[in-house]
Amino acid sequence: MDGVDPMSQSKSTSHFTLRSLRALRAKAMRRPEDFAATVPVTTLEGLLSAKIKSGDPYSSRRTKKPSRKVALQLEYDMETALYIALASNELSRYAEALRCCWALLGIAKGDWVGIFDYGTSPVSYLASSTFTPYLQRGAADILGCLPICNDGAANLSRRAVDIVKFVRPRVLFLRTDCLHPFTTEINRGSVPLYSYVDTLVAVENEGVPSRAERDTYQANLGVPIYRLMRADAAMFLAPECRRCSLFHVWSYLYHVETPEQRADQETGRQASRLVITNWFATSRPTIRYVSQINAVLQPAGCPAEARDLTISA
Repeated sequence: MDGVDPMSQSKSTSHFTLRSLRALRAKAMRRPEDFAATVPVTTLEGLLSAKIKSGDPYSSRRTKKPSRKVALQLEYDMETALYIALASNELSRYAEALRCCWALLGIAKGDWVGIFDYGTSPVSYLASSTFTPYLQRGAADILGCLPICNDGAANLSRRAVDIVKFVRPRVLFLRTDCLHPFTTEINRGSVPLYSYVDTLVAVENEGVPSRAERDTYQANLGVPIYRLMRADAAMFLAPECRRCSLFHVWSYLYHVETPEQRADQETGRQASRLVITNWFATSRPTIRYVSQINAVLQPAGCPAEARDLTISA
């Protein structure tokens, strides 16, 4: 993305109307190469610059008449905080993205789901309507399962282990920076983790653990570990599939690109920064956001969901 003015996105995509967003979506679906060639990218630095320049806490890219209900601070280590603001219908669509992730991971009615993550993580605040105002139904409400949350600070790993032992969630979502302290705590006990939990899902904003790192923890803990991609600035979620080991993306929610293929230093494979367009956040559109996630687009055709877009990372 060298040579792209980070402010060009805020100039060109400010004050989108629903009609113009629909036109962009049609263009992306019909001729993705033209969409990529004519629509400038958004960067995190560009969002920060737009906020500082405009004084608008949500940056200058929102629509003229937003119907904001819930404002959330984004999880980025930056001197100036960034926020997103979502209306009720957008919250519902975002929760649908999390529901898709949970369903692909095999979470179903009656399951307990443990969440060891911050309250600002979409894995937490999209889980249930009891957690977030104006969210009519979270992923757990839609699927009929029961979530229980532990704050995502690493020093609360002991409490996370207690929750696992007493509640026995079938699936546990875990911040990647809590994997080590959680593993240390669980290994202090005499009963292995697989006695309490079927699956772990590692979660990180704008990054995923390497396969080697995942495999090391998987061997140590004795349970399958899958990864969940997040890019909070783009309100993006994509789970690693249990069947094809690729990350699934739903085209009615997102458009993804990897425009600049280059060799990944770790794997040697051709990879590129994942560029994300979000179709449901109409009051704060995210158009061609350049994430920090290195990925490769793969052909559709997974046995689980044959029509899903898939990416490897």
